[in-house]
Amino acid sequence: MENKMTWFFMLQLLMAIWITGCHGYGGDPGSIHDTQHMNEQQPEDQLLDEHELDTIHYETTPEMSGGAESEVRNPNPVSNAELHNAFPDIVTLQGPVDEKSVALTFDDGPDDYITPAVLDKLEEYDIEATFFLVGERVKAHPEVVQRILEEGHVIANHSWDHPEFPKISDEEAEEQMKRTETAIHDITGEEVRLFRPPYGAQNENHVRIMDALGYSNIIWSQDSLDWKDLEVGEVADNILSDITYGAIILQHSAGMEGDDGLLRTVEALDKVIPELQDDNVEFVTVDELLDVSAYR
Repeated sequence: MENKMTWFFMLQLLMAIWITGCHGYGGDPGSIHDTQHMNEQQPEDQLLDEHELDTIHYETTPEMSGGAESEVRNPNPVSNAELHNAFPDIVTLQGPVDEKSVALTFDDGPDDYITPAVLDKLEEYDIEATFFLVGERVKAHPEVVQRILEEGHVIANHSWDHPEFPKISDEEAEEQMKRTETAIHDITGEEVRLFRPPYGAQNENHVRIMDALGYSNIIWSQDSLDWKDLEVGEVADNILSDITYGAIILQHSAGMEGDDGLLRTVEALDKVIPELQDDNVEFVTVDELLDVSAYR
């Protein structure tokens, strides 16, 4: 009898251990297995919705989705001159030629390398410029965005991740503008109203969308071509050659990852700024040049 009782209690103990192992302590049967299976079927990036994606921490400067300027852009997109003729009150290539002023503009920032170098150079000459910023990079480098604003420069919209607008839908193009607007506002509290399309590439539908959203469409009249990996003197000469009063000058304050060539655009300012100042030309922001509002 005593042996039978011992075996009975041992059997009950083994059954209890087996049940606990299957169910998990304090949980429903199969709960651990089901959770693991769910995570295997739905990777973390697929579980994030659009708003949660905006909270991702960026370890590096995000790349431009359309590719490097050198791989995509034509030096002088003729379509913008045609669009200016069709929409003279929306699309602007330059300011008034009867005033001795020009506007320096810098695209594709911010990053934590070239953009600070540009800001240091502008501070050295006590000059304010206009920065057309990429929204995803704004999220990655909020401290640089704050510095741009604090040092008196104007911030403008240059799309969310720099795609080629003619290759995306009108709805996607509108979302690119709105998402960047939100990113800038979250950091600065400002609602910008100056926009430049990536690569200067756009069509009539894009111009209409920008107008409906309350944006001024800012192109350029003087292209530094700094994206072509030129020498410092070549970048400066591209700016100074045949320049007119009222010029909107295009340069870049960021590029693709590892692109050191844009440091030459910073060095070129040491030739461009003094030469124009010797001619009593004033450097102003785009809104001052065009007598429009930079912010709503």
